Amino acid sequence: MFRHLHFKAWLAALLLTVAACTPFAPKQTGPAPLPLPERYTLYPQDAPAEGNRWWLSFDNEELNGLMDDALADSLTLQEAWARLKQSAAQHRVKGAALYPTLSGEGGAETTWRGGDDTSEESTDSVSLGLAASYEVDLWGRLKSLEESERQRLLASRADVETAAVTLTGEVAETWVALVAIRNEIALVEEQMDLNKTLLTALTWRFENSLVSAVDVLRQKKVIERQLSELPSLRLQESRLEYSLALLLGKPPGAAPAVRTTALPDVGPLPPTGLPADLLAMRPDVRAAGLRLRAEEWEISAARADRLPALSITGRAKYTSDGVDTLFDNWLANLAANLTGPIFDAGKRKAGVEKAQAQAEERLATYRRTVLTALSEVENSLVGEVRQKETVAALTREVETARITLLEAENQYTQGVSDYVNLLDELKDLQELQRKLVQEKARLVKERVALHRALGGSWPQDLAPEPARDTATAEGTNEQTKGVPTES
Repeated sequence: MFRHLHFKAWLAALLLTVAACTPFAPKQTGPAPLPLPERYTLYPQDAPAEGNRWWLSFDNEELNGLMDDALADSLTLQEAWARLKQSAAQHRVKGAALYPTLSGEGGAETTWRGGDDTSEESTDSVSLGLAASYEVDLWGRLKSLEESERQRLLASRADVETAAVTLTGEVAETWVALVAIRNEIALVEEQMDLNKTLLTALTWRFENSLVSAVDVLRQKKVIERQLSELPSLRLQESRLEYSLALLLGKPPGAAPAVRTTALPDVGPLPPTGLPADLLAMRPDVRAAGLRLRAEEWEISAARADRLPALSITGRAKYTSDGVDTLFDNWLANLAANLTGPIFDAGKRKAGVEKAQAQAEERLATYRRTVLTALSEVENSLVGEVRQKETVAALTREVETARITLLEAENQYTQGVSDYVNLLDELKDLQELQRKLVQEKARLVKERVALHRALGGSWPQDLAPEPARDTATAEGTNEQTKGVPTES
């Protein structure tokens, strides 16, 4: 008997070796290439800085602190980390199918048997044993399913990085908008002070019959219009403060105070690298490529499912009529079952076709993601260049309007022109000053959008905060650490 068991164990080992093959594994070619441009339209082929947290280029400690808080406490990012843990657990579920299962069995039974009113028999039975089962992965079906889930795990990690890129961009844009709206409020209040001074002077001139009542009323109307604009500006300020708190994972009013009074200088354009660099620098592009790869492995699993499957079961059991003699009698058996589809009404073939169609969908998604990334970079580059031109032209226009106002004031003082001309020039200058603040803020936002479009390698260093880290999260980090991010 032991000789037969030894032979069966040797046969099982051989089958395990055969199962290491995966004949339907997809080719390691990656997605079909896209006709990527050789360079961007408005910028040379300088290599992007590796691992640089782009907001540091603004040289603002307050913004740096907000970014640290957001990366640590953002609920959106915590959701992404939780989804990564789920993906890691699912990967372990799929991987467990590659190994045998072992379970324990135990039981006790008493049977009574009687023939008439005077005779009755009882039989006691006690059993204890182990049961094992294993599916021999002859065609790599289980390995393909496990590899497909591993690709999804890597894609989930890339999703975390995408969430971090999006989050930092939104924090920066909200911070810029908040600084700009406060600058605009301060400018309106400053303009109101000037207009009130002019109103006082006009009132004195009216009392001395030097100007008409219409001139005084026109000046009052300017002040009233500015007073009516302030509540709207302060409403925008409050909403931006609440939006910033939400991005930081805090309730309204609990976000760190923003005390910056000047918009940052964007400086020269950052290095962008080549368009092909986006395939590695954009985490959403990597995620799309990894999910395409996962679907290719699903095709392998579906093709392997059409072939026969071999399963091995084994059981070792002790049984006796009492606990004291339990280990005196034992029974062991080893069985192998080979099953294969004969007729399934095309079910497995349809499964292959479905997997292939899903892969086609993922391929189209990957290509669209790549083209979207290229378009976003080009739009941001063009947007920043044109916005710089707009700010420069508007700055010159403000200076011209300032000189024009001085000339109109001189003519009014000398009695050459009436107050209407002076008021028109004053209103024009004040409107241009506010517009300049808005356009400068838009320029900074264009730079933020460019950094978001370029992606970067810095999110790859992110890890869950220790306060929220668990054994599962640590296992997730270990599983994704050092694994190539295929695209």
